[in-house]
Amino acid sequence: MPETTKTGKILRGQRAMWLTFDNTKYTCLGKDSDDLSIDMNPDTETIKNVQGETTFVNNGYTPSMSNEYIARQEDAIYPHIQYIADHLAVDDAHTAATMIVATLDIEVSETGAKTATGSGYSVPVKIVVDNDGGSTSGYAIPFTINEDGARTQGTVSVADKVPTFTAGNASTVNDNSESSLSD
Repeated sequence: MPETTKTGKILRGQRAMWLTFDNTKYTCLGKDSDDLSIDMNPDTETIKNVQGETTFVNNGYTPSMSNEYIARQEDAIYPHIQYIADHLAVDDAHTAATMIVATLDIEVSETGAKTATGSGYSVPVKIVVDNDGGSTSGYAIPFTINEDGARTQGTVSVADKVPTFTAGNASTVNDNSESSLSD
């Protein structure tokens, strides 16, 4: 019997991001957000030469993501983010983390009873706290995630909202001196 092709839109809850500072305890990002996107920050230019010809040049990407984080004591990332805010940390020992991004076959919220699977990547990142405080809805420590190396492609399985990343046969995008990621 031939395999059928899935149709329809991919739900936002199927594209998930996790952050870890120790590669064992993960926090799924976006719990208090209705919008969470990775900004690709392309470095592009359009050049017109003296002959009137126009050339488009894509010099690569410097991906980053702003996260409107509401601190939760149970989040594995909370003590690390709080430390960065309290100490204005800029050193690798405190700001280096790993992010896993995946597009799954079901939404993350369904992974209590089911296991989600999909493709994605793992990437080293640096965390920069933007501010701390917030409104009466909760203590906020918004931070920016800056990719800091090569994306390793692979597969991701998720059980109880916890990801397991397995590096796959997909290519790794190498970084260069101009931007963190480029090809």
